[in-house]
Amino acid sequence: MIRLASAADIDAICALYGEIFAHERETECFTQWVEGLYPTRETAERGVSAGTMYVLEEGGRAAASMILNSFQPEEYYEIPWLYPAGDSEVLVIHTLCVSPAASGRGLGTRMADFAAGFAHGRGMGVIRLDTNVKNTPAQRLYLKNGWRLAGRHHSLHEGVLDTELVYLERRL
Repeated sequence: MIRLASAADIDAICALYGEIFAHERETECFTQWVEGLYPTRETAERGVSAGTMYVLEEGGRAAASMILNSFQPEEYYEIPWLYPAGDSEVLVIHTLCVSPAASGRGLGTRMADFAAGFAHGRGMGVIRLDTNVKNTPAQRLYLKNGWRLAGRHHSLHEGVLDTELVYLERRL
């Protein structure tokens, strides 16, 4: 079940972030997230406080989370988007994460599909997101599910991560 997160979910969301950091220390770091820098507890708290954080519960625990809103960071306005749309017509997925223990079970696809339904229900015609250029598993997931690569750009992501991102979008 995917639902709006509450304050009671913040610890579980932070635990998801921690699982990803631990997994990437032991394997390969695809997200290029930096523990203590991004995402942090403050990321989860801001999403919950704004009413934009969603969790996917599986077996009574948070197995995935994401933030859904229409906020497009400054660099989004430099991307040659394939589907022009005004700000009110765009849903942006931020900080989508899936527990490594639940990897390969389609939870990322479920989250992206939920976001599509969420956007469609609000009359939005386009969904956008960014991911690290090295996050090839996420890119494959999105591309096989109807997303299109719109561009690549160097960014100071969330104002803290100096990184190269790819930008994807999906028309609804």
